[in-house]
Amino acid sequence: MAASLTSRTLARPAFESAFEPPAFLAAMLAFEAALAAGEAAEGVIPPSSAAAIAQACKAVSFDVEALVAEAKRQGTLVVPFVKALRAATGAISRDAAEHVHHGSTTQDVLDTAMALCLKPCLDEADRSLEAAVRALARRAREHRATPMAGRTLMQPAVPITAGLKLARWATALAQDRERLADAAATGLAVQFGGAVGALEVLGAKGPAVRHRIALALGLADVPEWQSHRNNWIDLLDRLALVVVTACKIARDLALLGQAEVGEMREAPPQEGVGGSSAMPHKRNPVGCLHAIAAATRMPGLIATVHAGAAQLEHERALGGWQAELVAVPEIAGALGSSLDFLDTVASSLVIDAERMRANLAACGPAPASTDAVDELLGNLAPYLT
Repeated sequence: MAASLTSRTLARPAFESAFEPPAFLAAMLAFEAALAAGEAAEGVIPPSSAAAIAQACKAVSFDVEALVAEAKRQGTLVVPFVKALRAATGAISRDAAEHVHHGSTTQDVLDTAMALCLKPCLDEADRSLEAAVRALARRAREHRATPMAGRTLMQPAVPITAGLKLARWATALAQDRERLADAAATGLAVQFGGAVGALEVLGAKGPAVRHRIALALGLADVPEWQSHRNNWIDLLDRLALVVVTACKIARDLALLGQAEVGEMREAPPQEGVGGSSAMPHKRNPVGCLHAIAAATRMPGLIATVHAGAAQLEHERALGGWQAELVAVPEIAGALGSSLDFLDTVASSLVIDAERMRANLAACGPAPASTDAVDELLGNLAPYLT
């Protein structure tokens, strides 16, 4: 689905391009080439057919608009996609064309392509999360004893330290990073089940072919998950938690950055960033905006995935699974917006300790304990090396 002009203003370019037609078609072709190679290695199809299919996968070109129009009539991209790939393979070897997509089905191609497109996004997310945790942990250590007002129900409560607030942010992101990595280990998996998920065409050789496909594509090798999608949904849920955590941090920063508070900002004021069309003096917290907008979108997107999973009729869903195919790129896009914010915070966070002390004094000073921050910093030690 082509992104709107307004949605692109919130997008992370690498995440946007990860699901665009060239990348998604490349992922579909990667599956077909790996399928043919795996079947040839297991003696299911001749090696010459696998070689011709691999050559066709490199040479075939698609008219995206025609592909989309035909897919709308057929109810799936895979029908016109396979037709074009068979034609390209047939131009190399007529016999090999008969082995294109052998033993596979629509959902195998699309689910595997979706996992392949999400994979680099999650790799990038892991790097961004690590950088954000390291940066926040260092700043937490630096401001371990810097007093600031603790706030509950939007009002001053008892003092905390700036280090405690920063260490809490870092801890939450570190935990999200670990959860996301655990889920990706099983959720980023090859989908290969054939027409009804039983690898019926390949018989006893099916699992071995699937294993070869998974190795070739760098995905987990698990039994088909076309009708029970819990690992995949768990991965998307944990991705959503990263967005929630980033939003929490962004909300705190937006409040702390208000002029009348002035204790933290996402970044120093910079010409050309966060400007106003009507008030030239303003510098809006653009990173916070991106993170909060992403988290605002996420519940509806995740609800779509869960609703679809509850409507998986028999061996393949009618409508529910297809709705997920639209939602997943948008879920990844929301993650990308959140990472943009975290990248800004990691490199540019501004902390005004004097303003914190002044605001705290106005509320009635009191000593702030460092015990809680010391415990969190101990847990963050791997990020402080």
